[in-house]
Amino acid sequence: MKIRNLLMCGLTIGVLQPILLSATDMFRMSWHGTAYTTSESGQVTAKPFSEKDFIQRVATDNGIDSRQLAFVYRPANHDTVVVRISDGWWADVIQMEYNFTEVKNSTQTKLVRQAFLYNDEQGSTPLGSAFGMETAKYNSDGALVSDSFHGTFNYSIDGVVYSGTFSTGARVKDNSGN
Repeated sequence: MKIRNLLMCGLTIGVLQPILLSATDMFRMSWHGTAYTTSESGQVTAKPFSEKDFIQRVATDNGIDSRQLAFVYRPANHDTVVVRISDGWWADVIQMEYNFTEVKNSTQTKLVRQAFLYNDEQGSTPLGSAFGMETAKYNSDGALVSDSFHGTFNYSIDGVVYSGTFSTGARVKDNSGN
């Protein structure tokens, strides 16, 4: 009886290991737009911004060389993070996973999503929204091979209005050890 239980435990661990230790799918994300604010003279000013601004903020806040970081989209989480390439450490940036409407095909390879955007500083109050189209490709084992997600965003933080576009690019290897 004890041997049978031991064998069942070992079999269960063996079956669950790939699930528990699976790597996180991450894809570089381009995030370009314009930040609108009011100047000291009362004029509306427009300033370009990009994912490099997110990367620099995380680098400065955490004492990390910005060249070690990448801004990525994680399809399974519907969020964006700045990740340290060498070890998989990450910091949240924009979350899209809490409140969204999604229309998808039967194989879940083509998705259209309207999502409210959140960040840690604003808590449960949405910053704005994003609209995007996502195309996913899977191999015969069901593993994600590629993910193309592109669209538009509009949000505001601390009186600054941000508007622009986003798109995913190359896969980023998960070096977190998972």
